[in-house]
Amino acid sequence: MKKIQIVVASLALTAAVSLQVRADEPLPPAPGHHAPMFMGDEGPARPFPGPDFDVINDLEQLRRLYSLSGRPGDIVEVYHEVLDKSHNPAVRRYAYDSLAREQLKPADPAAAIATIHASLEEDLERANRKPRAEDAQKQAAPHP
Repeated sequence: MKKIQIVVASLALTAAVSLQVRADEPLPPAPGHHAPMFMGDEGPARPFPGPDFDVINDLEQLRRLYSLSGRPGDIVEVYHEVLDKSHNPAVRRYAYDSLAREQLKPADPAAAIATIHASLEEDLERANRKPRAEDAQKQAAPHP
């Protein structure tokens, strides 16, 4: 009887150790997917295609570079330039949110709040616009 208990216990211990070793192993990549080989390789498909993603990506890279170079405050001017030049809602939202975060770093909540209020005003204005005639026709057209 004791031999059976010892065998069962050793099998359970072996199984537990085997599961732990397998859990520590990294998972293989999904079929048909490969990780970028280097920074410039975008892989088989870009995660968020489009010019707005490109602008946001550039802004994020600039923020990192300014931070690494010891000039993190310089990105604030870049965010203001983007807000002056861009009409893209996604880019403007990113710039507003990033600007508010930068304004909070030196503990200036009033400036951060004002920035988010400006973003809110733009979002409300865009949300309250009447749809264009062609958009309304698409919505009113019956589906086959």
